[in-house]
Amino acid sequence: MGLYSNARALAFSVAKRIVKFLYHDIKVLRALCCRPFPSRPSIKSVHEGARAHPGGIYAIFLLWQPKRFSWYVQNALESLNEAGINIVAVINHDLSEDQLAYLSGHTRSIIIRDNSGFDIGGYKDATTYLAKSNIALSRLLYLNDSTYFFKGGLTDLFRRMITSEADIIGTFENWEFTYHIQSFCFAVSGDLFRSEKFQRFWTSYLPVNSRLWAIQAGEIGLSRAMIPIASSIDIIYKPNALRPALSTLSKDDYTGLIKLYPGAIRFPHTHFLRLPKSACVDELVSRIGLRSQIHTGGFLYRKYLACPIVKRDLLYRRQFSADEIEQALLETGHEGHLDEIMTDFKRRGDSLHLSVLSRLKVANGIL
Repeated sequence: MGLYSNARALAFSVAKRIVKFLYHDIKVLRALCCRPFPSRPSIKSVHEGARAHPGGIYAIFLLWQPKRFSWYVQNALESLNEAGINIVAVINHDLSEDQLAYLSGHTRSIIIRDNSGFDIGGYKDATTYLAKSNIALSRLLYLNDSTYFFKGGLTDLFRRMITSEADIIGTFENWEFTYHIQSFCFAVSGDLFRSEKFQRFWTSYLPVNSRLWAIQAGEIGLSRAMIPIASSIDIIYKPNALRPALSTLSKDDYTGLIKLYPGAIRFPHTHFLRLPKSACVDELVSRIGLRSQIHTGGFLYRKYLACPIVKRDLLYRRQFSADEIEQALLETGHEGHLDEIMTDFKRRGDSLHLSVLSRLKVANGIL
């Protein structure tokens, strides 16, 4: 049995390396080789919207909504406007006339582009667009639609991000492997935006259609570029922010919270019986910092800190089962969108049920 298991593990490792070479490494090499030569512009068109706000506060909102603008996108657009933020919508696909008309009524500008480089490629194009516009920008938010945006507390969250004095304010951070600020919702000051190093990162960033590249060279690369030049960094949802709420609970309550943690870092039900209460709180808090914190602590942040953001890939990334997600939303709040959310999760599915090739891509971080 041991020999068979070892052989399977070796075969998987070899297959994984082959898939990485074919579907990631070759794409990167091709992009690097083609870089010195003229390429087709990624931006197809730019449209002026009808919703402008005074001042220099802007948001780049990256969207992939080919059929219609979902409720969570509408929530985000409404809250950004309520906070007085000028929205530059970046769409990685073509728009219907109805979609364009709707978006025009809620944004200051609309950039329609191809999907090269995925979200980080869209951030690059919009950053370059704003830099060339000579706007007296005082604060810039970056966000995308990889999360559900619940309306309760969302406008207040955006207001906190634009009134912060920190050069960088992020909603979540990630200490797994390499520290970085998670790129689905963060903001920078005007001074940092105009800095040479920040602009150099974006002008030199090479868009490649690989999720692995977008994370390593894009999300992590961006943090490496901007963190050293930031005079201050503020993270809104940190594990220690949960301590006051957790400290008021009983040990029975702690056992009940286990289901709000992803399966991979979940405690045994008897774990808290032998620990003093302070140690229980320490354990609950420290587990959240092990991985991507919107995945590890997202439901706890929603339950105790009214966080209006929940990741849309919790099932696909096998953090929770569909039943666990449904129960967590019933406990932490879904604002009447439970059926829509569960349909969205089930539509994308669990990566375990993908083809062998796709599962190998997921194992490499390519999908």
